[in-house]
Amino acid sequence: MKKLLILFLLLNSHLYLFSQTHNCATTIDYGNNKERGSYAQINGIKIYYETYGDSTKQPLLLIHGNGGSVKAGRCQIEYFKNDYFVIIVDSRYQGKSGNGSQELTYRLMANDYYKLLNYLNLDSVNIIGQSDGGIIGLLMAIEYPNKVNKLIAAAPNLRPDSTALHQWSIDKMNSDLKNVEVKIKEGNNSNDLIRRKALITKMLNYPNIKIEELKKIKAPVLLVFGDSDYIPFAHITEIYKNISNANLFIVPSAGHRAYRLEPEIFNLMSERFFNNPFKRPHAKDGY
Repeated sequence: MKKLLILFLLLNSHLYLFSQTHNCATTIDYGNNKERGSYAQINGIKIYYETYGDSTKQPLLLIHGNGGSVKAGRCQIEYFKNDYFVIIVDSRYQGKSGNGSQELTYRLMANDYYKLLNYLNLDSVNIIGQSDGGIIGLLMAIEYPNKVNKLIAAAPNLRPDSTALHQWSIDKMNSDLKNVEVKIKEGNNSNDLIRRKALITKMLNYPNIKIEELKKIKAPVLLVFGDSDYIPFAHITEIYKNISNANLFIVPSAGHRAYRLEPEIFNLMSERFFNNPFKRPHAKDGY
């Protein structure tokens, strides 16, 4: 109740400045914690993951964005680990996990997470996914619905074209890819460059989630976007309107990574959603 009151005050006063960048205090080197880190053999590669909290509590899976790692979710681990069993993973081609020989796609990554949950004997998890992680979360809710209890998808897109991403973002990815390819052609075949090429190529070619697939999602979904996101507002509303059990939270004066830049407000809203999912009101009924 106290946390909900704080959230109310933050949303309804000028005491909280959304434009500021906030750092969460941590005492653990998340992503490099030997006591909590493990590897699992999944789909032909080693997947690195860390777990925090009591394993008898509701599991919460955190899925980072493109180029991220366990460390990217440190503010969420710190906040939720006392009340949830938190699982956070280095997705393939990132962090301490392997690459593999298959083409890197979001559906392959969603299958990695599905099989990891099976490996850990976990069902019906809550999920927080950011950007790529939000896309993976949507695909898990579509393809493995029994695994998803509630989903927070922060800044996902359904397609890689200019209807779903600002053109400047696509132009930058194409420019970045050309720079990487030049370095590789010059003889730099480092793992970092190989990974970077695969990650950019994935974003330029995928995802390709159809509206008909989106409509299959039954789990409660909270969509979170910054009001200055990479994602055009028309695409944000397209996603929202086609998930029957979805709610939409637009974070003021925030960009693509609200979960890291505004962890206080993001975590409070996430906790509110997990504890008591929002219901869409109907204006015609007087709301």
